Amino acid sequence: MRKGARIARFSRHVIAGNRQRGTTLIELLIVIGIIALLISMLVPSLKRTMSLAASTVCMHNLREIGHGLTMYRYDNDGWVPTSFGDAEEESVTASAQSEAWFHRLYPTYIAEPQAMTCPEDPYRFRLLEAPGGLANPQAGDFASYGLNSFILNADGGRLADLDRHRPTRPLDTILVADLGPDSIREIRSASGHTLSKGGPLRKGSLLAWGDGYNPLALQMTEPWVTRRHGHGINMLTLGGGVRSAGTEQVMRNPVRALYTDCEAGGCTLCNNGQSYRPLILHYSFARDQLYWWTGPLPGD
Repeated sequence: MRKGARIARFSRHVIAGNRQRGTTLIELLIVIGIIALLISMLVPSLKRTMSLAASTVCMHNLREIGHGLTMYRYDNDGWVPTSFGDAEEESVTASAQSEAWFHRLYPTYIAEPQAMTCPEDPYRFRLLEAPGGLANPQAGDFASYGLNSFILNADGGRLADLDRHRPTRPLDTILVADLGPDSIREIRSASGHTLSKGGPLRKGSLLAWGDGYNPLALQMTEPWVTRRHGHGINMLTLGGGVRSAGTEQVMRNPVRALYTDCEAGGCTLCNNGQSYRPLILHYSFARDQLYWWTGPLPGD
């Protein structure tokens, strides 16, 4: 009996001690702190993983666009989409304002509108929600990618016949790239009337070799100022390669007519700029071995 009584008293003492012990505030704070630390370590890694995945999808889109442009060239005697190759006159504008270059690729050469939208473009839904999608004339201001406008403008558009006028370094010559800007900006005229809403315009999906700023114009255009993927943007070259190009470093430098490293890489705008004076002011991506054009121009 005495032994049983001692066991019963011991059990009651243990149970009572456990009830009194509980979880202290300090222990709870320690647990919360550990959880917060783990989350703080996990979230940046998760963001990097998601950003890398989005960049991979973007590069895939650029390759799809490149395939579409290649097939279009096969069917159009080497021309990229431009009204010049379809006209009999020798002096025509390179691209109709009401028709972006990718209008001619859809749906025969680009089947899905998503191919023209970067997953990290905050305004990608403008294109997907536009009535008619890629066939909408306004789609040129909504797409996430732009075609190198130097190809469509040099020598009145004749350079767009890429089978006849090939660059000397196709793997390093820009063809298509991420197009911005990605910031919200309402552009107003001097009278205060709103000229555009719903996000920035993107110049008919043309990638300009300068920043597009014209102090005499009613609006500022920054056709490729974007850093969607880390420090820069993704670019497709004429040789079919896709690479990332840093824009933050580029925009820190003033646009000018000649860059030593760009000239050494074979940049046409640096080497032959005097013959095409309106075209010589440009930004340099030479540090990433990317150039607006390499090799001779049609008039050379």
